[in-house]
Amino acid sequence: MRKVPIKLHIANALRWLGSLYRNPADAIKEHVSNAIDEHLKAKGIGKGLSVCRVIFTLEKDKVIIEYPYGMSKEEFEDALQRVADSVKKSFDFKQIGQLGIGIFSFFQIGKRCIFFSKKDKGHETIKVTLREGSDEAEFETALRRESLSSPGIKIIISGLLFDPTKPRGPLSLEKLQKVFAEKFNPYLKDRSLEIVIYSKGTSYPIKPLKIDLPRVGESYKNWLLTRDRSKTFSLELYFDPSGKGVVSIRHMGVTIVDDIKTLSAYGLEESSYANGDVKGFIDVDFLKPLPARTGFEENEDWINLLDELDRLRPSIEAEVEDLKQEEAEKKLTEIQIKAIELAREILNTEEFKDLELLEGLGRKPPERRFPPNGFDFVPSSIRLEPGRTGTLPLKAFVPKVVSDNSMVQLSINDSSVELKTYSLLLKASEADKDGVVTDYVSFVGKSKTMIPAVLTATTGNLKPAIAHIRVAEAEQKREPKSPGEEKEGPRINYVEKPFEEDPSKHSRYVSRVIEINDLNEDYKQDVPNGSEQTQLAYATLMIGKETIAYNDKTGAADEYLEKILSFYFRLKNRLTGASTSIMKKPRGPKRVFEKESSNDGKIPEKGYQAKRPPNTA
Repeated sequence: MRKVPIKLHIANALRWLGSLYRNPADAIKEHVSNAIDEHLKAKGIGKGLSVCRVIFTLEKDKVIIEYPYGMSKEEFEDALQRVADSVKKSFDFKQIGQLGIGIFSFFQIGKRCIFFSKKDKGHETIKVTLREGSDEAEFETALRRESLSSPGIKIIISGLLFDPTKPRGPLSLEKLQKVFAEKFNPYLKDRSLEIVIYSKGTSYPIKPLKIDLPRVGESYKNWLLTRDRSKTFSLELYFDPSGKGVVSIRHMGVTIVDDIKTLSAYGLEESSYANGDVKGFIDVDFLKPLPARTGFEENEDWINLLDELDRLRPSIEAEVEDLKQEEAEKKLTEIQIKAIELAREILNTEEFKDLELLEGLGRKPPERRFPPNGFDFVPSSIRLEPGRTGTLPLKAFVPKVVSDNSMVQLSINDSSVELKTYSLLLKASEADKDGVVTDYVSFVGKSKTMIPAVLTATTGNLKPAIAHIRVAEAEQKREPKSPGEEKEGPRINYVEKPFEEDPSKHSRYVSRVIEINDLNEDYKQDVPNGSEQTQLAYATLMIGKETIAYNDKTGAADEYLEKILSFYFRLKNRLTGASTSIMKKPRGPKRVFEKESSNDGKIPEKGYQAKRPPNTA
């Protein structure tokens, strides 16, 4: 066997390393990351400043970056001789950078980068120059006029590829303001970091993001990984009613994954974390970023995080649904609210008791019968008052998913909840007609919990079943506003919108929302200029129609209900003398209705009679 040494064109390799960043703004932010790392290192040995101040000066032909932590000549040489094997990895404190390639990020910005660095008071200022196309760094002592007056570093990037003073360029003031605020928000928020951009003689301080939206998943702060309880992560999520929310993943407070929906093939891109209803951040410090921080290594920690996010997903989705409901209710008009209440009252009367109502019209939705993953707590969460005993059903397909006579071990992560059941035996002989075995886990709420306790059921090599138990005082419950003993579920909502794809359709039901087509001719006839009573009748009728259609799981009834609605409105228009502009001309000879009258003007008891027009043949 003959071994052939691998030769590397160092200058080209360095340029490639510096081009790993997503864009020029992402590359230049590396200097802020380096400043934060130096700040953390100094704090670790008791020499850190109260605030790390990073200053950017944007000029047409150069960009200047300054911050108060310098490097010695030896540290610079060490960094340059260990590219992609950073000395940072040997530090015993958490940091942002790992591979030491940020020093070459200037390749996406310009052709030359000069570092002026002063380590401490009394030290000389060193000057280090890096150039495009060169595999060497030039070291020299700075001239007196170039020397720094206090410890720190000054970086000058020249030979720019873009003019940073232009308003819409890749290094524009507006672009950098947005990137810095999003990437370094935690440090800006706790005031350990200040970033100021100078452009055209004006200073622009970077302000932390201000998100004035309802929080989601507040309980999941410093949340333990189920599979490795030595590691934690935190969710900082908000409900975004615009439907345009973006969730990012941060490492050491710096955004690594800008938008979770770009993570294809993991399922998260189709979850509630990525559908626009939620915005915010997932903070995970135990993951390992890729070079240039364009993503994370797909190792065991990464997979465990994805699994844990999937476990929390139903809880997040439930909170989002409640907030969407509240947001939709704010938009309801008085007539729409009255229509919902009127429909609820009618549909809860005896003659409609056999109908399954739309979720939110007064009856609780039926309990889910099947475990979604084959081995689950159903439901997967419960609220419990202190001192009370609670139970959660554990459901499993036996033996289809879980082997017959499987022993299930139960555990809980919080002493605020005391288990009364420690194990269960699942037997196929106890399965119902659908092959589902249901057994119950009992527990007692000992004291209030700040975050829900996690109940875990494990058996064999199956994915553990997880449930969340919150111990808190009882919430005030809403009483149903209609006949019946059952409490009402989440409120139903009503919205009027155009059905561009089917303008003749009257209505449809989507995710607890009755959608009314404002392009429909019957809607145009009754609603925009109709009386309050007419508008109320139309809205209530549509809710009733959708409830009846909901009970036909084949979907066929909806088409016929649409036809009978059209028939009803045509009949109504004729009887009330409404405009016939939208009606087709009837077939056959015209029949007219007139009242018979006697010679004395009295109307006979026969009332209306149909008369044929005279024969003009």
